[in-house]
Amino acid sequence: MTEASTLQLSPRARSWMLAGIVLALLGVALSVYSTHHHLELKAAGATDAACNINATFNCDAVANSKFSEIAGIPLGVFGLGYFVANLVLIGFALSAGKAAREHFFGYAAMVLIGLAVSVVMGGISFTQVGAACLTCIGIYVTCLLQAAALFVYKGEIPAGINAKDTFSGGTTAAIAVAAVVALFTFAKPSITPKADINEADKGPVDPNAPQLSLKAEEIKITRSAYAGLGEDYRVGPDSAKVQIVEFADFQCPACGQLKNTLHQLEGDYKDRIQVIYRNFPLDNTCNSSVQQKMHEFSCKAAVMARCAGQYGKFWQLHGQLFDKQREMSNEKIKTWSKEAGLTDEQIAACWDNKDLLAKVKDDVAEGIRLNIDSTPTLFINGRKVVGGRGINDLRASIDQQLQ
Repeated sequence: MTEASTLQLSPRARSWMLAGIVLALLGVALSVYSTHHHLELKAAGATDAACNINATFNCDAVANSKFSEIAGIPLGVFGLGYFVANLVLIGFALSAGKAAREHFFGYAAMVLIGLAVSVVMGGISFTQVGAACLTCIGIYVTCLLQAAALFVYKGEIPAGINAKDTFSGGTTAAIAVAAVVALFTFAKPSITPKADINEADKGPVDPNAPQLSLKAEEIKITRSAYAGLGEDYRVGPDSAKVQIVEFADFQCPACGQLKNTLHQLEGDYKDRIQVIYRNFPLDNTCNSSVQQKMHEFSCKAAVMARCAGQYGKFWQLHGQLFDKQREMSNEKIKTWSKEAGLTDEQIAACWDNKDLLAKVKDDVAEGIRLNIDSTPTLFINGRKVVGGRGINDLRASIDQQLQ
């Protein structure tokens, strides 16, 4: 290689750049998928993505976290911009033109930036979010492979590297990233929630309530503590015009977020709505529809929440379980039960109580009858919420039912 105004790349250096193209294209594909998943989650509130394996590897949980966006823009868009910038820089570097040298340096700098960001985001995922996204891990591995290639081919970096050339190449990269982000912002792509494959009604959806199914299900609510296996715990009067039935799992991150949304709606609408909690733990020890180990403590959590309900403490423990779900274990459930007001004797009596477990299983059976396959699932006056679960979406649905 020479230090002339044009840069002549050796065959080995070209091999490096070609490997960089392959990795950048892989990164583009992963970033596009990540962005699509993020938009689908925001539209539907939950997805059936294959990367939702368990509480630890759960891309919905990661995409639902506050770390998944910057100024409302999914991180996948910035990832896409990063890999597109890689391709642009490599293209200039392979051109052997006057700008090749500075873009070669710019590419090397971008690879190091990508590695640093991957390390930081991976750390945040495990320490702050408490879950990992397999798509994100794929992006991190791609960045790691880029860095490994940089190390292997470091001898091919042109001599005389300087800040001016690197800055010039970095400017090109910044423009490429900004262009991708601007295009996303301008286009404002959205995902239409997939229709519920179990819906009997396939007619056009009312444009005034796009998030509700057309078919109203009959959902039996037990309102007496002395009937059957016990009451269904609820907030709001039984006479409320709007009834919201939630099927949820105490280890489900999206359920934890929805808890806060429903609490706000309870304050906004007061006695005009009633919110009923039903159990649907994604735990195969009490849910026959779950074929693999997912949320291993959610059945115990459901049993103990119902135990607390027998002593007027359901909602206290309900809040504890959702607020601290990342720390959940059998010992933690017992500790939080005591903090909610149960005694050691009450906890011991409830821990393996077959009647309490039978009620949880009864809730699960009802959920299976209603074709529930993810949590949380909401029904507003019997109509399944199949669109967004944001607070404005739910307000629109409630307001329509109040008319």
